[in-house]
Amino acid sequence: MATKQQIAQEKYNLLASVANPEASEGLSRPRSVLALWFLRNIVGFDDLDAYEFVSDGTDDRGVDALYVEAPLGDGDNDTLVLIQSKYPESPKEIGEPDIASFTGFASHFATLEALDQLLQDGPIEPPLAALIKRLNIRSKLSQGKLQTRLIFLTAGILGKKATQLVRAANQAHGADYLTAYDLNRLAPICEAFLVPQPIDLDVDVEAPESRRFQVDVDGRKQVVAAVKASDIVKWPGIEDRTLFDLNVRKELRPNRVSRSFRKALEKTADHENFLAFHNGLTVVSHKIEVIGDTVKLSGVSVVNGAQSVLGLNDRSEFLTDDLLLVVKFVEIGEHSQVAREVAWRSNSQNPVNARNLRALSGIQLRLEKEMRDTYPGYVYVTRPDASAKYTGTVIQNDSAAQLLCAVYTKQPWLAVKLLALFEEENYTLIFRDYIGASHIVLVHEISEAVTRIEEQIPRIYLGARKLTQLVMVYLTAELMRTEETSLGYLEDPATALENLEDLRKALEDLARHAAGSLASRAEDYVDDEEQFDDYKVDFKNREVLVKLAKDARKQYAYSRRIERRQN
Repeated sequence: MATKQQIAQEKYNLLASVANPEASEGLSRPRSVLALWFLRNIVGFDDLDAYEFVSDGTDDRGVDALYVEAPLGDGDNDTLVLIQSKYPESPKEIGEPDIASFTGFASHFATLEALDQLLQDGPIEPPLAALIKRLNIRSKLSQGKLQTRLIFLTAGILGKKATQLVRAANQAHGADYLTAYDLNRLAPICEAFLVPQPIDLDVDVEAPESRRFQVDVDGRKQVVAAVKASDIVKWPGIEDRTLFDLNVRKELRPNRVSRSFRKALEKTADHENFLAFHNGLTVVSHKIEVIGDTVKLSGVSVVNGAQSVLGLNDRSEFLTDDLLLVVKFVEIGEHSQVAREVAWRSNSQNPVNARNLRALSGIQLRLEKEMRDTYPGYVYVTRPDASAKYTGTVIQNDSAAQLLCAVYTKQPWLAVKLLALFEEENYTLIFRDYIGASHIVLVHEISEAVTRIEEQIPRIYLGARKLTQLVMVYLTAELMRTEETSLGYLEDPATALENLEDLRKALEDLARHAAGSLASRAEDYVDDEEQFDDYKVDFKNREVLVKLAKDARKQYAYSRRIERRQN
């Protein structure tokens, strides 16, 4: 049995394998590399954008990265997030002084006067000073529209006293003021991040020198070759789709494009021209060797062109030696971040959408693993895969994004914009670092409760069922915030879900009250015949929805007072 120290070292090595300098845009300090990996894979910033929020220097005053979060709901205050990263040379215990030092550094950003003092006294790392200026921190502080939260990030293990200090800071400043990510918390995220990998098999690809060229980039080979389609369909992992584990989409449902592609393959007379009008494939491999007329791959994954490979496989009987496809082979070494960047950047064309491009992000991989490990009765789906056969309750991540946006981000007027939710500015707002599988299951249960009491929603509003569903979920969540018990469901969903039967009853009761507020709105329009209830527009309007929530809370409070008197 492994010792406690050996387990800690394994976790340390795991973190080092994903947060590595080779995919870190030239950052040199381990703590900065870790901060960058965190911003990309836990916060959710795009790869290139994340780099802009890191201060990679010695005079950073304990702040290794910072960014600004937009307000939740109808609030006006932005949130300045300060990140301190500690990367000890071994998985040692992190003590109370490290936490105390960080909270002390954070006081520089508490007031305009304190920030000005910091900037005047110096020295201060130029990237940090530039960040403060670019994010308009002084202006926001002067207007009183900036609050702060802290993230302590470490490759060590938080000790008992340090944990107690984190708890004390949150009791003093609010529940989410200080969040600590130590090795024990980061290791499961790293495991999820490393799950999609090239198939661990060697593949030899026939590619004579006359049909290929090679360049080396950062010590890694990139080979572009014209490859026979009849050879491609022999690659492993096509039937079970594991060849596409690093693709942002697996198998799509049949559509006009896929049908046209298959039909074109049947015209063997056109095969010799196929190379000219097909965009080709992108393949990643841990190691590439070119020996004579053979490109030897150690590990293989198609990150762009899954639909083409599936089409070739489906029409394999029509393939001839004249049918060649351009294939770009990219050597990634052992670095998963590089593989994901290749997948994202080579799939930026239409009709790939933002949701597809997020499928391999650290956030989605973490949530997928959490759901699988903690709530096996639910399946969290992050990308299209027509070949998949699911057992259990399926929650699509775009649906989860809408519900999280309505409940936790408190912005149903944004939640209706489905295609925009995975764009960076919204994605980081919705899938915040503290959102876990339990939050997703809870918002799904709120939505299901709304569905179960649907007959109590005014019929007129069911003319736009999906829109009204989101509004009802939002109103139900707002009513949950009015009482301590139901507020606890939102703040600690994991505990709430332990007694699912009682939770469902409570949510249905709240949903009925939310439906009552919509009934009151409908009655107002019935009484005023001169006004048209343009709810399809109003239910997307921020001001209307904020007022509707306020009225719902008032009506609910009155109902609860009546109930208490009667009892």
